Amino acid sequence: MKTQVLGVNAPTQTCTDKKCPFHGELDVKKELFTGVVIKKDINHSATIEWFVSHYVKKYERYALKRSRLRVHNPACINAEVGYEVLVAKTRPLSKTKHHVILKVLGKKEKITGTEVKVDEAAGRYAAKEDEEEGGKGGVKSKYQSKK
Repeated sequence: MKTQVLGVNAPTQTCTDKKCPFHGELDVKKELFTGVVIKKDINHSATIEWFVSHYVKKYERYALKRSRLRVHNPACINAEVGYEVLVAKTRPLSKTKHHVILKVLGKKEKITGTEVKVDEAAGRYAAKEDEEEGGKGGVKSKYQSKK
């Protein structure tokens, strides 16, 4: 059992997970990310995402870009949906998982100042749509018939 990994103290709970960086045999690299847990499943996996504001020179505006990662969620940490977590890179754990959660940083508040809204029923983000003219925002293509 390791007491510290990359300056992060081990959690108080113990686990028997071989893929746990604290109680198992997993070594981690110094590549760290922070993100918010948006999905969690029973196989000790989670999906995290974070947003980055990117400047688009052509339009002289900022665009919001999203990145997602599949990560291993050890039983001793057990991060829940909506929490901000610290993640470290590891060896490949499965086909899509190459990272593991080291620490829960806290509950994350909703994103502010953006045009993104959460569709709770579908569990994903959806862009705003105008309600006029059938949700097309008044834009018609040249192939639409004029009625």
